Amino acid sequence: MTVVIKLLTFPLTKSQLESTNKMQALQPTIKGLQAKYQSNPEVMNQKIAEVYQTNDVNPLAGCIPSLVQIPVFIGLYRSVLNLAKENALDEPFLFLPNLEGPTYGADPAHGSDWILKNWVDGVPSLGWEDTIAFLSIPIFLVISQFVSMNLMQPKSDDPQQQQANIILKVLPFMVGWFALNVPSALGIYWVVNNVVTTATTLYIRNSMPAMDIAADGSAAASSSVMTASTVDFNPTPMNERAVGFGGGVEEDSGMTTLTPVDAEIVEESVVTVGGDGPDIPAAPSSKRGGSKRKKKKKRRKN
Repeated sequence: MTVVIKLLTFPLTKSQLESTNKMQALQPTIKGLQAKYQSNPEVMNQKIAEVYQTNDVNPLAGCIPSLVQIPVFIGLYRSVLNLAKENALDEPFLFLPNLEGPTYGADPAHGSDWILKNWVDGVPSLGWEDTIAFLSIPIFLVISQFVSMNLMQPKSDDPQQQQANIILKVLPFMVGWFALNVPSALGIYWVVNNVVTTATTLYIRNSMPAMDIAADGSAAASSSVMTASTVDFNPTPMNERAVGFGGGVEEDSGMTTLTPVDAEIVEESVVTVGGDGPDIPAAPSSKRGGSKRKKKKKRRKN
């Protein structure tokens, strides 16, 4: 059942991961916009929305696969309870005594009493063999949840994100506690779901190319290492030629380009480009051979 559900939700999962990959690549741009427009939240949100729209990124896309699986899990839970009522889950399965588990027929508020109460002379009510077998499912679930989170969670230098990751580390223990209170069949489904989800995510992520951020803030697939862009707040880039610099500045397609001249006639004067750029040596307006006045003086002497 897990494999069938994953196959049906594969397009949604792939779209989610592609959107997540783009969002990670756009983080330097987003942080730059937040730093620039922190005094004007309305403009900041508008700029960020434009970046997301340009790159076809939906920040809520990651919720869709999880929301799709909620009704599936609820339906599976009710199906397991109905099967347990018909004694269809009382047969041994692998190393488990049965799939209905020790919680069937118990009050949901006291579903974990089989492990917490009714101990006699240091022995649980089910005996050590059955207790260890039923406990193995929540333990496997906690381990698989930890592995899945560590593999799929992107590393971040953001202090707020790191704090959120610490809080999320409590989630596997909450899931494990929940597994103590439901039939073992649900715990097995959850473990298999974690394994298949992690494998699917790693496969899709490794098959996607790295994202490269262009100068206009758009993300595109690239085989090179991702480079951050500082859209809308970067100084004007300058392209310097190898041989000398001209006396004028030409602007073409947003790129400030200096025209080349003969390096031998460069004088001490400078041209400052863009205010923040370096001082660029500028060539004199005259050509090689001197001015007309110098030529007239030479003729008079002769």
